[in-house]
Amino acid sequence: MRAAIDIGSNSVRLAMSDGTVTSEITKLADGIERTGALSPAGVAATLDALSAFAARCRGCESVVAFATEAVRRASDGHEFIAQAKARTGLNIILLSPDDEARLALFGAAKPNGAVTVCDLGGGSMEVISSADGVSPEYAESLQLGVVVLKNRYNGDYRAAIDEAPSLVAKFGKIKDYPLVLSGGSACAIAAGMLRQAVYDKTEIDGARFTARELDDFMPIALSEKLPVLRPVCARRADTVPYGAIILQALINHIGVTEFTVSDSGNLDAVLGGFELNRNK
Repeated sequence: MRAAIDIGSNSVRLAMSDGTVTSEITKLADGIERTGALSPAGVAATLDALSAFAARCRGCESVVAFATEAVRRASDGHEFIAQAKARTGLNIILLSPDDEARLALFGAAKPNGAVTVCDLGGGSMEVISSADGVSPEYAESLQLGVVVLKNRYNGDYRAAIDEAPSLVAKFGKIKDYPLVLSGGSACAIAAGMLRQAVYDKTEIDGARFTARELDDFMPIALSEKLPVLRPVCARRADTVPYGAIILQALINHIGVTEFTVSDSGNLDAVLGGFELNRNK
């Protein structure tokens, strides 16, 4: 049995080669815009989750754990990695923005040939374009994750909507290849659009939507009653609105009229053989 652990800005996820996936919302990056450091409550919750995950991984032939934007950016990121090592024994790899982008391309469920993949996380958003679906010709990572946006706008959705076009414009010109959206927020939005009562990966992975369908979902995504109207979004109800806003702006920026959603991503890439640089 092999295992992979993704320590993100909003959640910590464990995937095993038998198909088992477990996710815990820990909000590691909550408040990082204000303090520059990881959330103390988020650190405690993340360490608890990692302890439980490490226990489940005992006996695995390999366990690859990696951290992304929140830990990369935080003033106490390396201290957190040391804490996690001391408590769980896990050797955590701190991904570079380039590795994170390449992971997203490698792991996403995508059509054959040219593709643009957008991986929306808690602390950052990666956009990768590839003419052959294998080698990136464009890759950029910006601090536009849903936790970052939640911290920045604090419930002011109007301001977020007004500023989102200028934020995504920093990506520059993006190839209008078939667009694939990945990451927890994109998947939660897709589940809400599909009116799922319980999250079903098999229905999400590869699901296709039009830009108009996302536009139609926006009033629900921005509603205070989101968890009632779409219970499948309840775990991410505080960040889904920002995910919907930034993804809508990105779609408009690229100029595409439809997109595909991928539940597969970083963890699938690692379990599929993507080699991470352990010296980072």
